[in-house]
Amino acid sequence: MRKGVFFAVVLIVFALAAMGAEAQINPFKRTAFELTEADVVLLKEAAEQLYLGETAAVGEVREWSNTESGNQGTVKLVEIFSHNDLPCRRLQHDIKVAKAADDYRFIVDRCKIPSGEWKIL
Repeated sequence: MRKGVFFAVVLIVFALAAMGAEAQINPFKRTAFELTEADVVLLKEAAEQLYLGETAAVGEVREWSNTESGNQGTVKLVEIFSHNDLPCRRLQHDIKVAKAADDYRFIVDRCKIPSGEWKIL
């Protein structure tokens, strides 16, 4: 059950990042998992380096760090695969939130749809 909750949190983070002005809303205010808007932007940029260009190799890692919030993390390309004939990438996000004792790990699958956009499975 815990994995499902973490996956839902990641979906919310990426949905907020995609919403532009709405990204200022932070649904994590009441938990230890609190990312700022700037954190989300940095996380998203690190992940995009591993799937947008489609040249990254399995095992490549990108780091991000926000000195203002103290939050940081890594994104690792853990698998390249196909789903329903769509090219897909599995990304592992390891996030250290300054106010939390434990690190957070999220696995996110993204697939490139015919329009060229990469969507979360």
